[in-house]
Amino acid sequence: MRNWIVAVSLASLICAGSSADADAKTVHTVQKGDTLQKISKRYHVSIPDLKSANNLSSVKLALGDKIVIPEKSAASASQAATARKEKSALKANAEKSTHSVKKGDTVASIARLHGMSEAELKAVNGLKTAKLKIGQQLTVKKSVQSVYTVKEGDNIWSIARKHNMSVEQLKEINGLADSNLKVNQKLALAIKEQPQRTRSTEADDDHAEQAVFDPKTTPIIASAKIAEVKELSKTEEVADMSLKDRLLLFARKMLHLPYRFGGNGIAAVDCSSYVQKVFSIAGIQIPRSAREQFRVGEAVHKSELNVGDLVFFQTYASFPSHVGIYMGNNLFIHASSREKRVTIDNLNHPYYVSRYIGAKRLIPEAELDGLELQLTPKE
Repeated sequence: MRNWIVAVSLASLICAGSSADADAKTVHTVQKGDTLQKISKRYHVSIPDLKSANNLSSVKLALGDKIVIPEKSAASASQAATARKEKSALKANAEKSTHSVKKGDTVASIARLHGMSEAELKAVNGLKTAKLKIGQQLTVKKSVQSVYTVKEGDNIWSIARKHNMSVEQLKEINGLADSNLKVNQKLALAIKEQPQRTRSTEADDDHAEQAVFDPKTTPIIASAKIAEVKELSKTEEVADMSLKDRLLLFARKMLHLPYRFGGNGIAAVDCSSYVQKVFSIAGIQIPRSAREQFRVGEAVHKSELNVGDLVFFQTYASFPSHVGIYMGNNLFIHASSREKRVTIDNLNHPYYVSRYIGAKRLIPEAELDGLELQLTPKE
């Protein structure tokens, strides 16, 4: 009798232990909208581990299914620990450093170079205004850098955009005097810590790409940005630049301005008013419409295009109805009715190839320095 009681007790203990193990496991009940991928992300478990633990041959789930969430293995825990160490190392690399103010530096350019906001840079250094002195030492974040190897078809704009940098920042980090690159050239990249993305921020990004001009929400963007570029044009650094470099700088500074047909730069711009504003700030007065702009300057073959040349297209009419500024490497910047903003496109895109009608060089090379010019259409 005693042996029987002991056996029953042992059996009870074994059953109790099994029950405790079962209770220790997390079980997820499949709800509407659930997928195996979402469940794996929620519980930080890989999809193969989920399928193995639940004997799933596919990723299909049914409402009410019970999904056992496997415990993390020692290897997973080790990987997580390693990831935490790597993250800590990255933060350590972002320790504070100093920046010596050079000619042409501004609070905005220094902040951008070191992945900081202007407000953050001013707060860290106790700056009450944006005025800086050459040689002034500023406390900044230490940039974490990696290296990118230039490939066939790359250009400085595509590389900068790919790595969330401005062209000016990429050129400054690498000491580039111009935008020319060579295949296999090594470029240092400043890595900025990216904020954690959520579904809502991704949706906002998608909406931003499709945003159209709204006078209620963007009534002063164009005029404010144009005024900012005009002020920039008065600085000593810009005054020392060649006309081509100034045109390119002013054109890029107006990137993303809202587009509106007939826009004159107060609330928005159209293609020809954008070009007119850029050239005007550079000291070159040109006609208002694309049709008139096509009648000035020297005709240039497509194979001989140079930075600052105007490229023309026939879009909605039989005459020149669209214009942009050539940037080099088959790229041009323009106010796009399709994108509803100032953007950069490739001349080799089928849409523009079929509508391209020619290019004009408005200023001869010999006349590029220090001239205030006014061009009028030929009779």
